This record gives sequence, structure tokens and C-alpha cells, in this order.
Amino acid sequence: MVSLSDVVQAVFVVDLRYRLWLDALALSAFAVPTLVRRLARSYASAVPYVVSVSAALGVVSIATGLFNGGTDEPFAIPRYVTVLAAGHNPYVVPLVFDYRVVQFLPGTVVPLHSTTTFVYLPLSMFLQIPFTGAVGYESLTLFAWAATVYLLRHDRWSVLVFGSPVIALLAANGFNDLLPIALLTYALSPRAPPRRRTAAEIVAYGTKQFAPIVMGIYYLARRRWLALAGVALVTVAFVVPFLIWGPWPLVACVAFLIPMASCPASEPLPAALYLHWNYYLWPVWLGALFGPRLYRWARSPEGLPYLLRARQTVRRVVAERHRRSFDLLALVWAYASAWGHGFRPGSAGPVPSESLGPATGNPFSDWPPPS
Repeated sequence: MVSLSDVVQAVFVVDLRYRLWLDALALSAFAVPTLVRRLARSYASAVPYVVSVSAALGVVSIATGLFNGGTDEPFAIPRYVTVLAAGHNPYVVPLVFDYRVVQFLPGTVVPLHSTTTFVYLPLSMFLQIPFTGAVGYESLTLFAWAATVYLLRHDRWSVLVFGSPVIALLAANGFNDLLPIALLTYALSPRAPPRRRTAAEIVAYGTKQFAPIVMGIYYLARRRWLALAGVALVTVAFVVPFLIWGPWPLVACVAFLIPMASCPASEPLPAALYLHWNYYLWPVWLGALFGPRLYRWARSPEGLPYLLRARQTVRRVVAERHRRSFDLLALVWAYASAWGHGFRPGSAGPVPSESLGPATGNPFSDWPPPS
């Protein structure tokens, strides 16, 4: 008799098609606000239900293994401290261990063997709940997801995107991306105390390579050259002790994503873009965080001319029925065009002009559903 797990494995065979399906699934979080509108519900009324279902699904996933087992990070990352404690450079000496994981369906227990060297930035091995194992690490990443959703609470569109079930499942799987994402969300929150924001930003630079890359682009977009240099200096400072410990080529290859023939990294770019669906957490988070901000800028007297030109370009290349899907791309395009013309954003951010009236067609604001 064919079991349910056999059917699942036959349908979701682990090949390129499966990987691309997971990538698309992660990006489907952007469709949640559209689905809410199609159901004739306001964002405000939908947020409690979406977030509650997502949180419950995350807890169930950790407790039972449902839709879980997508990464070895909850098992490996807490163990790298033991390599360090034994007097070995974790970037050089591999961590070898056996573990058992529930994959996708409760009861589907798979024994696995891991031989890996550390491939993240140093602080990520210390961000854990000691002595709690994989369950503790998955709980920590799920908490980081919940904290990020809370910090985004003032933009309901953002909450619906990042608070969606698929993002909660990624968090419940224990992907360590959620930790720097939560830290950077706090660092970019204008309501947080400045010193705490700076501390969160600095810690994020020592966790995963995407964090300094994202903030480097952020400061470049705001023409804050000293802050951009600070991102590079702080990130390098975290890795310097391991570079000195050496051998430095192996450490530099992994920590700074420098391609070398002797690099132990498993999947270099661009192949890693479709092999790791957790990478798509970052564009989802960036869209959730900056989408409403970009729209507010684009409705201001500074940004409106650039937005109109960007939308004209989109109209020429995108079919009518797909244009709303490219609204966010048009906003990015508009800002890039403004930046190229020397635009420098103020520290307080733009304020929409009162003369523009209501932002009709605003995909990011709440709306009254038809009665």
C-alpha cells in the first residue's frame, strides 16, 4: 500500500522543478494583500486572522514536523560553538555529527549525516537558546519572525505580506535569516531609541552576509558615504580574528563571499539563488518594509514626476492586466531614476503633498470594502 509520504515525495521530487516551486512559494507572500482585497475584506480586519493562522501553523510545524525539515541550520548552527570551544577555527575545521529530522510530514523521520564548516558571519553561532537544540533554535527564529511582524504593525499591507503563512513556515524551519531581518527591522524603525537601533544594526552585521549587503545598498541609496564605510569596517572587524587564526583564504572565501578555487562553499552564486528558497525571505522583507515608504515618497512633489515616467515605461512593456503586479518595480525604478539625478532623501523622510488629494489606487493603504 502506498503511503501519503510516498505520494508527497513523488510529487515534490527534489530537483530543479521542486526548488523553483519553493522559490515561487516564498515570493507568493506578496499575493496575500491582493487575495484579501479579492475577498472584499479590509486589511485591518484580515490582519488578526492571517497572523494568528500563520503563528499557529509555525508552532504546529515545530511541534510535529509538519512542513518542516527544510534546513540543517537548527541542528548545525548551535553546535559550531563546540568547535570553537575545542580550540578550532569553525571556518576551517568541519563539524561532523549525525541527527534525525522530521521532514515535511509528521512521522517521516529521516536519519542524516552532516560534515560542514561554518559559512556565516561569527555572531550567528552565538544567537541561540543554549541547551535547547533544534527545537529551541526553531522557536527563536519563529520569535524573530513574530517580532518583525510586530515592528511592521503600522503598515497593514506589510504585516499581511511578512505575516503570511509561508513566511511563518520558513521561520519555523529554523532558517537563520530571520534573526538579522528582525534586528535590521528594529534598526530601521524610526520609533526605536537611536542607541538601541545602532546596537541592533551592529549585531546584524555579524550574523549573515545579506545584512551588511542590504544596509550597504540602503546607505548608498541615501548617499550616506560615511555610514557605508562603517558597514564595511564593522563587518570586517567581526571576521578579523578568524582571518588571523587562518588560513585566511578559506575564511575570506566563505565570510566575504570571495570566489576562490579552494573555497569550501557548497553552492556559489548564481546557482544558490534557486537552490536556497530562504534567500527569498530578503526580497519579501525588503518589499514589506520599503514598499509603503517608497509609495509615500513617490506621492510627494519630489517623487511624483519620476513615478509618472516610470509608470509610462511600465505601460509600454507590460500588459494591462499585469500592471498592478509591477507597481513595486515602478516605485524602485522611480527612486533609482531620482537618485541618478542627484536626489538625496532627508533624514525625516518625505511628506506627501496635501494638494495631491487621496492616493487613489494605493495598493499599500487600507480601504473600505464594498458594502
